[in-house]
Amino acid sequence: MELQRLGIKLFVENPSSLEMRSFIPIFHSWIQRQAIEGHLLIDIHDYSHVYRGPGILLVAHEGNFSMDLSEDRLGLFYYRKQPSKGSLRDHIQTIFRTALEACRLLEEESELEGIRFKTDEVLVVANDRLFAPNTPETFLQLQPVFTEFFEELFDGNDFTLNHRTDPKERFSLTVQSTHSMDIKTLLERT
Repeated sequence: MELQRLGIKLFVENPSSLEMRSFIPIFHSWIQRQAIEGHLLIDIHDYSHVYRGPGILLVAHEGNFSMDLSEDRLGLFYYRKQPSKGSLRDHIQTIFRTALEACRLLEEESELEGIRFKTDEVLVVANDRLFAPNTPETFLQLQPVFTEFFEELFDGNDFTLNHRTDPKERFSLTVQSTHSMDIKTLLERT
């Protein structure tokens, strides 16, 4: 399956301690020093006033990063806009690694008072209704690739892939693991 436009969301463990607008100066500093390898960081948009919206959005040529508030759950959502090289599995790995790198940078920000990201739950979204309609057939086609990737990432720990079946929504699945690892450990595995 030729699927390029994928997104990954990792959820914040302690969202109540964070002020949404505190991400604006942090993302500005990322632009100034071009902090994400392989990305041309361009601009920031403040959507924190939008109910269950994208929150604070950092635009890059290759993809967008946002401190996303959808489903009333704060998390870092990275959405890849440009194709990457290799197979679908390689593409998933590239996207996941980029999202983990952004999470690592945020966890190291002293201004965020100890932000931490959960790694036992991940949301994967395909923003391509043509190549990935939200159907059981799409899930069956993609399931082996995602299973292989997450088996390696979680080092054989039990996990489940839960297809979100609402046909009005984009294809998405939730990956839930029985074991949580820190961001740096997962980065080493990607």
